[in-house]
Parts: sequence; structure tokens; C-alpha cells
Amino acid sequence: MPLKTISKTVTAAGTAERLSATDLLVWWARVKAKTANAGTVYLGDAAVSSSDPGLVADDAIELRGHPNLNLYDVFVDAGTSSEGVDVWYLEYA
Repeated sequence: MPLKTISKTVTAAGTAERLSATDLLVWWARVKAKTANAGTVYLGDAAVSSSDPGLVADDAIELRGHPNLNLYDVFVDAGTSSEGVDVWYLEYA
């Protein structure tokens, strides 16, 4: 099972966007705020906002499902437009 990656950039600050445009079941994912980010990015459900804990440039968090996690259900928002995250994951087969 190969390690795969996606990158997500938030078009407009204050607007939550899905990490994946389609269902993407994974065993594990590592979400890292892009190195060039000047502000904070936030992860959560559809209601994610700047009141949630966030990641600054190069901060990362690991997500795991039991038995899987759908990246379609994970949202990202940013305090600054055009900032985002990189995601490494192991796809659920």
C-alpha cells in the first residue's frame, strides 16, 4: 500500500473547504500546514472556523480512523486566502 499525497489550498479565507472532492477512505493521514503559510489553517468538520485550534506553517497533525477515515468529511479553513495544507495518507483498501 503506497503512501499518497494531496495538497489543498483554501481559495477564500473564512470559507471551509473539503480536503478531498470525493470520498477518500484512508487508514491514516498526516496533515501539515504549508511552509509558506503566513497565517493559521484550521481543520474540522463543515463548521470549522478560526475559533477551532489551528496549525501554523510546518505544524502537523495525524488523523486516524477506526477502521477508516473519510477525507471527504474533513474540512480546512484558513485565516489568509490562498494558504493551505499538504496531506500524506495510506488509502483504505
